[in-house]
Amino acid sequence: MKKIFLLAAALALSACGFHLKGHSGIPDALPYQAWHVDGESLQQALEAALRRADGKPVSAPQAQATISVLRVDTKKDVFTITRAAEINEYLLNLRVDAQASRNGEPLGEPMTVVVQRTMEYADSEVLGKQEEEATIWAEMRADAAEQIVRRLAFLKAR
Repeated sequence: MKKIFLLAAALALSACGFHLKGHSGIPDALPYQAWHVDGESLQQALEAALRRADGKPVSAPQAQATISVLRVDTKKDVFTITRAAEINEYLLNLRVDAQASRNGEPLGEPMTVVVQRTMEYADSEVLGKQEEEATIWAEMRADAAEQIVRRLAFLKAR
């Protein structure tokens, strides 16, 4: 009886489109395989995202195309406050403008990616908040890089 129930549950989950959270991959192949990342701020995150997408980060002379990070803006705002006028949450914003190009010619329009996260805050737990904030910023950079690489997959190779 348990086997039938487990089989029915597995079939029901697979029929509704359920899948475990994680990297789902890129639906299309990247138009170029050898990319050069131009921009220090997101270089590590973009190179890691390119590797996961079967791209290859290379130096500028060997690259088929270039990803230029034009601008990275970070912003930390107060999101919620308590009735006692104490900060309860912060809203962290990361905005990245990037452009893909080949031989100096832009490929499509510049890409803008905006990633937002909230971070809880309490005066009594100040010690670990700097590390938590640094971790959240790193995750946001990785998420922005994944979004940029996902958009690169939809560029048409010329």
